Amino acid sequence: MAEKKYAKCFITADKPDLKLPEYRHNYDFIKRVTHIDADTVPGAKFYNECMWIVPAETAKGEKVLADAHTHTWGQLLCFYVYNYDDIHDLGAEVEFTIDGEKHVITESFSAFIPAGVQHGPLIIRNVTKPIFVFSSGPTKVYE
Repeated sequence: MAEKKYAKCFITADKPDLKLPEYRHNYDFIKRVTHIDADTVPGAKFYNECMWIVPAETAKGEKVLADAHTHTWGQLLCFYVYNYDDIHDLGAEVEFTIDGEKHVITESFSAFIPAGVQHGPLIIRNVTKPIFVFSSGPTKVYE
């Protein structure tokens, strides 16, 4: 049987051989799901990555997920809790600095960081519920 024309549009795994920039930190409690960019879907003009942050002994305390950095493109960053009883209580504390302004967030959220604006560090504390993280931006590959 011939392969379907748009089968290549469905990504069901993380990007093979993904290399995160030095300012991004990886931990065993981060479970990467998918990564779309021009390498994984030819012709894509945006990048998107999805992952879970899960409660674990190693997720206790404070962890820096990303150091301060900038992009030449605007970034959408979303943290959503997996908690049917209260979809807004994040089950963790996220500290996120944008252009020197510190924000402490304890609810599910979406944030847009404009192009050229420094953001980070991104710190997470005391994860007690699974958190789905979605990040996207209009760039062919994450830089």
